[in-house]
Amino acid sequence: MLTERELVLSARQLEASIQEHAFELLRSQGSYDRAQGLIVVASDVNRIASRLDELLQQVATTTIPRVPSSEPKRRANGRKSTLAKYPRFFVSGDRVVKIGKGKQKSAKEYRHEATKSSFDQLARWIESQSVEGRREWLAKDADLELGEHVPAYQTYLLIAALSSAGVLRQVKRGTYSLGPNDGGPKDWWDALGSLPAFETEA
Repeated sequence: MLTERELVLSARQLEASIQEHAFELLRSQGSYDRAQGLIVVASDVNRIASRLDELLQQVATTTIPRVPSSEPKRRANGRKSTLAKYPRFFVSGDRVVKIGKGKQKSAKEYRHEATKSSFDQLARWIESQSVEGRREWLAKDADLELGEHVPAYQTYLLIAALSSAGVLRQVKRGTYSLGPNDGGPKDWWDALGSLPAFETEA
């Protein structure tokens, strides 16, 4: 029988697998509708995992003082510190989080995450492009070369997050280069960490 913590981990793994399959469908078959449907399912799994995690945290607070989360919270007066413009990115622990929302008015927010390990892999790949004299590169090339180690959805999430942080510059659709203040991987991670707080919907 699985413990509660193992249930949370299993749900997170299921979410990641569904997301990866969705992006693979989109990449290999161009099946947008099927991929979008799977992304919605992955978001539902994410909410289940988050709820389980919240329950575990509530139990933990009965014996251990809870450390304030690095994730953004809703203000006491109910107002949001950042306008709800999507997608938004922020760092939570060792993960880069994307909060997105569908275009329909009734659409709910969804949450995707990429690990620090995936960031490190992508950062090394980006550095290698500069060393080899490539000032511009394709996101799909990063995906193809990192695919054995980094899920496709995490590669694209991280590229979008780095663009949002000003580390990368989108030259044209699917083509990127380092921004003017490129620095190195540590600077890039710090730039992600300095992205403004974003509050998810209640």
